[in-house]
Amino acid sequence: MKGQTFLVGGDPATARNTVYAALENQGFTLTHIDDWSADAERGSSGASVLLGAFAGKKGRHVKLRVTCESAPEGTVITLTQGTSGVSGGLIGVSQASSLYSDIYNAVGLTFQNAGVLISRGNI
Repeated sequence: MKGQTFLVGGDPATARNTVYAALENQGFTLTHIDDWSADAERGSSGASVLLGAFAGKKGRHVKLRVTCESAPEGTVITLTQGTSGVSGGLIGVSQASSLYSDIYNAVGLTFQNAGVLISRGNI
């Protein structure tokens, strides 16, 4: 699975709430799995299948698994991709990759602006 991890300082609950708010501000709906993880989803899977690459970034179905774990250095926030864009062919995969990069950058910028981002990296 592809994804991104963020190591952030400060209170773990604040880190969790910050990533949840950042995703909701991007149009995601969260389904909480437990206190420290959730599925984030936006767009229509039907539109992505029917329209393929023509669904574009705005209409593309995107799903992420969000997990928050304590670590000695801080809190590790992991965003794991739940969709690949394969239904849109090569163009759809490229669009999905670009879309995930945009999402990861927005979350990273949110943590950076809050002054708590220690590091980030790909899974």
